[in-house]
Amino acid sequence: MERTNDSTLTEFVLVGLSAHPKLRTVFFVLVLWMYLMILLGNGVLILVIIYDFHLHTPMYFFLCNLSILDVCYTSSSVPLILDSFLRVRKKVSFSGCMVQMFLSFAMGATECVLLGMMALDRYMAICYPLRYPGIMTKGVYVPMAAVPWVIGLVDSVVQTSLAIQLPFCTNNVIHHFVCEILAILKLTCANISINVISMAASNLIALVIPLLVISISYICIVATIMRIPSTEGKRKAFSTCSAHLTVVTIFYGTLFFMYAKPKPETPADADNQDIIQAFISLFYGVMTPMLNPLIYSLRNNDVKAAVKNILGRKDFSDYHGYMKMNYSAVAEFFLMGLSQYPELQLFLFVICLIMYMVILLGNSLLIFISILDSHLHTPMYFFLGNLSFLDICYTSSSIPPMLIMFMSERKSISFIGCALQMVISLGLGSTECVLLAVMAYDRYAAICNPLRYPIIMNKVLYIHMAVWSWVIGCLNSLVQTVLTMVLPFCGNNVIDHLTCEILALLKLICSDISINVLIMTVASIVLLVIPLLLIFVSYIFILSSILRINSSEGRKKAFSTCSAHLTVVILFYGSALFMYMKPKSKFTEASDEIIGLSYGVVTPMLNPIIYSLRNKEVKEALKKILSRNLHLWKT
Repeated sequence: MERTNDSTLTEFVLVGLSAHPKLRTVFFVLVLWMYLMILLGNGVLILVIIYDFHLHTPMYFFLCNLSILDVCYTSSSVPLILDSFLRVRKKVSFSGCMVQMFLSFAMGATECVLLGMMALDRYMAICYPLRYPGIMTKGVYVPMAAVPWVIGLVDSVVQTSLAIQLPFCTNNVIHHFVCEILAILKLTCANISINVISMAASNLIALVIPLLVISISYICIVATIMRIPSTEGKRKAFSTCSAHLTVVTIFYGTLFFMYAKPKPETPADADNQDIIQAFISLFYGVMTPMLNPLIYSLRNNDVKAAVKNILGRKDFSDYHGYMKMNYSAVAEFFLMGLSQYPELQLFLFVICLIMYMVILLGNSLLIFISILDSHLHTPMYFFLGNLSFLDICYTSSSIPPMLIMFMSERKSISFIGCALQMVISLGLGSTECVLLAVMAYDRYAAICNPLRYPIIMNKVLYIHMAVWSWVIGCLNSLVQTVLTMVLPFCGNNVIDHLTCEILALLKLICSDISINVLIMTVASIVLLVIPLLLIFVSYIFILSSILRINSSEGRKKAFSTCSAHLTVVILFYGSALFMYMKPKSKFTEASDEIIGLSYGVVTPMLNPIIYSLRNKEVKEALKKILSRNLHLWKT
């Protein structure tokens, strides 16, 4: 068990089925197969709901949210479970464990509330069929779907924040596959009464109340169905809610059995119960999300009809013809940003070209210095190298096409080119948001826990943190781009922007974009608001620690280690917030384009300048490399 001098835990050991090595291979193959089925089944269900306009109803909107939730929930735990099956004792860092616990708890709480909302929807549809379209309008069911996500995230933030502050000074072995909150609370050696009260309140809000809503809804639904005179009418009414009732029974049944089963009386029973617990835990975490799309497709005529329409030869040819017509309508887009100022085109070309060259030179130089100087082989400069590489990729996806537009009379970009530009720029922008939060945590650990810093920010942890920043950004971009580009662009193909920006493209779509808006809202919370909150909280702790330093020289030195990052954060978020929150005016379009240009070009250009001018280590490393190379050249 690894500890620091003050006996603070830095890692956990996930035991899982380590006592049963013969079962690990079987479980690995089984869980991997089920995870692939989850991704395939829920992915197909989401696409079918998006493609078939007959399924653009509240019920299928909630079902789409449930499928997205299941994919996110399993993706936060199954890869870790698979990794634990390949090792005897799986070690996970303290930070990694807390992040995994936060995600799985948030998704679980969200699903509980979402199932309650789906029960209300079925109650309205069966008990008030004539008033149902007027009651369940888009203005009602979209917020109803957003509320579970907000409740789940807030609940998880509270529970994780309370757990992360506890001292873990007894044992770091978790008898589970994943970082589960109840298993973690057993390892604490302090009073957990506040955690217990908070968990009780959480269970009341996210578990008991939704279950009561579901129970009352189905009592009313059954009473209404029993009053229908015809057998066919009863069967048809019940079929509209049977899939949801089956999912609720499996979800809550497994949950209650897992936590309400009797305790073992003998060691032999305890050994057998470990295996039973493993099966139940896997069933709850993997089997249920896998069964959801099967239940909703096998027991739902609307979904089966939609799949047949998409796969059917005649309907598919019609659909292909529609897509061909749609594609021909938008074979290209016209980027008209700043085109109303032809006298500025040459000036903008020169300015952007100079700034692009400075971006390539400055960021490349910073990457090479970080690689060549061994003194800079630290987490801070590893993240900085990632930031510089990200800025090069981000600007290279937008500035070269922009330069061509400035010098071309026909300012057009192909449909595929626009999609590629959007997926790259959105992915790298999302990655930068997460990466800046990761860098803030690194500065927090360095300043607030300087003695423990080398242990906390070990190589495995900081590499994983950087990799996950890229993975999260790329996945978000892929989802947003696919959901945007599959929609019909049957209106204007003129984009009032310098690049293919997602909000500008959504204005051209002539169909329902409520799913896009919902996913963009969730993505904004996860990738923009939460990282900004983490940065804000980190700097509150950093400022508090700096003010406790006695000497002014010590305070100056401590602040200098994070001043560059703070400057970059202010530039990045300041430009982003000002661009989307400024008041409307008659000069809005021109100011949008200028601010967008500043956001996409000026900020990446200033990053290496800020980190070199305000950082003595970088300047010293540059001097050493230049003097060494000059000496070799002279000899």
